[in-house]
Amino acid sequence: MLKSATKCSEVLFVIPLRRGRVLAVFLFILLAACRPDVSDTAPSQQMYKPTSLTLATPPRLTSSPTKLVRSSPTVASSPTPQPVTIVVPARWSGITSEVIDQLSKDTVLWVWQLKISEDPAEEVAQGNADVSLVSGDEGIPAGQRPLALVVPFTSEWEEISLVEAKQIQTMGSPFVAVMDWADMPATHRALRVDGLRPSDPDYPLQQPWSLVTAPGYEATVSELAPALGALLEEEPLVHLVAVGDVMLDRALGEAIRAGDLGYPFAEVTSLLIPADVTVGNLESAIGDQGTPVNKGYTFRAPPETAQTLSMAGFDLLSLANNHALDYGPQALQQGMDLLHQQGIATVGAGLDEATAHQPHIRQVNGLTLAFLAYVHVPVEVRGFDTKTWTATATRPGIAWADPVQIQADVSAACQRADLVIVLLHSGYESVSKPSSPQITAAHAAIDAGASLVIGHHAHVLQGIEFYRDGVIAYGLGNFAFEDAGPPESTVLNIWLDSDGVRQLEFMPVILEPDGHPRPAIEAEATAILQWIYSLTTVIN
Repeated sequence: MLKSATKCSEVLFVIPLRRGRVLAVFLFILLAACRPDVSDTAPSQQMYKPTSLTLATPPRLTSSPTKLVRSSPTVASSPTPQPVTIVVPARWSGITSEVIDQLSKDTVLWVWQLKISEDPAEEVAQGNADVSLVSGDEGIPAGQRPLALVVPFTSEWEEISLVEAKQIQTMGSPFVAVMDWADMPATHRALRVDGLRPSDPDYPLQQPWSLVTAPGYEATVSELAPALGALLEEEPLVHLVAVGDVMLDRALGEAIRAGDLGYPFAEVTSLLIPADVTVGNLESAIGDQGTPVNKGYTFRAPPETAQTLSMAGFDLLSLANNHALDYGPQALQQGMDLLHQQGIATVGAGLDEATAHQPHIRQVNGLTLAFLAYVHVPVEVRGFDTKTWTATATRPGIAWADPVQIQADVSAACQRADLVIVLLHSGYESVSKPSSPQITAAHAAIDAGASLVIGHHAHVLQGIEFYRDGVIAYGLGNFAFEDAGPPESTVLNIWLDSDGVRQLEFMPVILEPDGHPRPAIEAEATAILQWIYSLTTVIN
């Protein structure tokens, strides 16, 4: 595990942010039996709510008792529904409305009224509500959410012990902020705690939420609490893993032909399979059909390669690159058929322009994702121009990264999906700085509504740009490739929610001489991360 004593000299946390007069004794008794009055006390507490500000120290979750003057409701013998006002923070108004709508259909005992306030506890304390949803555990439990220990994305601090994490929660830190993981901006990262991420089931830092009620209203939340907790905890979240160029010809292809299908990814499968979706760029044809075209390098992996990729956990591969048609349209079709038979989707190439530009739509954990892929690479030294492979209405080929076409495709995909992810094969080989066409194409995708652009082709690592509301990973280097660049590479973990990219995390790998990847040891990993972070700092 990585750990660094280096501290940030300057840290800017932008945290997004979400009765009456007595007329007669008889009338007094009658009215008291039908409607509650203010008379008693109940606890309340301060709700943790991240706001946009510059932090010298992270916010700390605190709670304090608040007096509540409220009488217990008396349920009349008649089935007349009793009004109950529940107050919640704005961020939970949607799920609360959904829950109380359902409860209203299931029972006639209570009439729920929803109120929104950023200080729900105070509303109950002042007698303006009967039930409040607050952070903390002093009320009736209503679920919990992961708390993140947040540092800037380029911080060299990667992990922390649980003991250190608890100390930061209690004492604060000028270098770490504590917040709901969902509120963390993509420009920051959550530290792993004892090796665990906020998405892991056993992650130890949790923020409880509870329902505080006025005296006598406890029964009103007996069904509300579990129903609300289920929605509060189970928000849509997708774990996406992305890698760079995958080329399974040469030595790795020989291993596959010899029957060792698992060999190319044997040491990194554990980094790929746990993801909800794993994507990469397939830098070769697959199969045994076709003839090589006249260009400098042509690659064709054996037919069994589709099984190898499936066993490693790949769900989707981009074919928008300068090797997809190395053996012509016939091999392109055979390769797509073999991959599809293994349940692996393809994007960025097809039998005509329409299929090459068709997005792959996938439903994952309550979110609809759309994937598109494009290529824009320079003319090769020996004269081959990949742009000649551009698909037309009558010719198979690839999707060329024309910015105007990208914007049209992304805009259309946004109408069909919650999030759009673009895979971009572009840049100059062996150059860590993104090229002008590469930047233009990536910006066009984000401008049109894409949340994420994942790049490859340069055979070296490139930096991350936080551009407008999206994230651009310009280059992930090689992932399985013999003799095509430096051995340093990475696996990119990405967590997506309904707002886009929540968090990025690099897991460094090293390519062995035959091109197969393995996890980097600590010293190698530290050097790779420092290099990525330095490239990212320059871009941003």
